[in-house]
Amino acid sequence: MKPLPASISVVIPSYNESGNIIEAITRIKQTLGESLLEMIVVDDNSPDRTWELVTQLGEPRCRLLRRMDKRGLASALADGTRAARGAIVVWLDCDLGIPPEDIQILVEKLDAFDVAVGSRYVPGGMDTRPRFRAFLSYVFNAYTRLVLGYKFWDWTSGFAAARREALLLAPLSERGFGEYFVEWIYTCLQKHLRVVEVPYRYGLRKAGVSKTDGNLFVFLRLSLRYALRVLTIKMGRSSSHT
Repeated sequence: MKPLPASISVVIPSYNESGNIIEAITRIKQTLGESLLEMIVVDDNSPDRTWELVTQLGEPRCRLLRRMDKRGLASALADGTRAARGAIVVWLDCDLGIPPEDIQILVEKLDAFDVAVGSRYVPGGMDTRPRFRAFLSYVFNAYTRLVLGYKFWDWTSGFAAARREALLLAPLSERGFGEYFVEWIYTCLQKHLRVVEVPYRYGLRKAGVSKTDGNLFVFLRLSLRYALRVLTIKMGRSSSHT
């Protein structure tokens, strides 16, 4: 693989991830080497004291943002990407369902693109979760593609690398849970940023309990919220052009 840029920030949101956080940090360091400027762990004051493990690790390139009065994936990523100092900013969950080693593949694409997104639905990508759960996710993405009118495949990826300039033009929203990603991708495409999808293999978390995958009712409720958010995004953008 070709050498990577020397200024990469990796943002890692965490909540009760004590079983995964140290391995995630270690594998990110091993993957990026000297190209890694910093890792920013944004922890929502985890009851399992994930934040304490990060502090005890004593890794000089790892910054901890321990949030005492805020909670939620979207706002954690918004805070983390705003705090990032790298020329390239990457974010991914720390549950190891997304292989940290795939960060390198995304970053390499930024030689020619503004944004690179890990995708389960382009050739070579795969969703290895239970079949019904993976099917529902595929259906939602097809719905999003139809409503928003762009030929983009993985609207709920949550795994991306972006040039700093792209995030200044299209900052992450603090609203909601995972639907922030739909809004962000739509904004990137509306602003004509160069976006590429890169195949990756998505799986279940390595340790701990999933906030969505382990409970079908919760997942269906989130899917409905996503679906309504997609309609809101579309109507909001359409009305702004009338």
